[in-house]
Amino acid sequence: MTPRLESISDEELAALIRAGGDEEASAELFRRYRRKIYLWCFRYTHDADEAVECTQEIFIRIFRGLDGFAGRARFSTWAYRVARNHCLGVLRRGGERWWRRLVPIEEVEIEDGRCAERVRVAELAGRLDDLLDRAASRMEPDELSAFVLHYREGLSVKEITRTLGCENLTGARTLIQNARRKFQRLVLAGEDAHG
Repeated sequence: MTPRLESISDEELAALIRAGGDEEASAELFRRYRRKIYLWCFRYTHDADEAVECTQEIFIRIFRGLDGFAGRARFSTWAYRVARNHCLGVLRRGGERWWRRLVPIEEVEIEDGRCAERVRVAELAGRLDDLLDRAASRMEPDELSAFVLHYREGLSVKEITRTLGCENLTGARTLIQNARRKFQRLVLAGEDAHG
């Protein structure tokens, strides 16, 4: 891989691929997003094999659909929307067996700043992926998606609204707030177990 590809933006990589099917640019974009897309899929399906299959299908859709990426939003916003739509289709086709895996827990009040700090601390401690995997069984798929997009990927509420197809900003804020409460409870339960 050309070292220059590591330093250019996702949007520039997408433009290179659109312009001529640049294989190195495709490989770099895949490298950047393969884990994120896989985790996204796993959080919807709760099945490793299904998540791998979904990830492959999503990347095919992303690369085939790059002409539809207009660049009005960040590439990550567009890619997550493709992933979300695909996963929702998988859930619809999978019927009840997927929906039964989604078990909500009781909610508690917390402040946004405290949650963001806990996410940063957990990430620094190398625990965030484990916590998010555990959270997948306690949050609705859109809640977990909104949480990851906001706190881990740094997307704004407006970008999350577009990515998740919420009717308005309030819908996205509600998803973030619900997910934040559930994540906080999960973190506190972990601290009690370790403390």
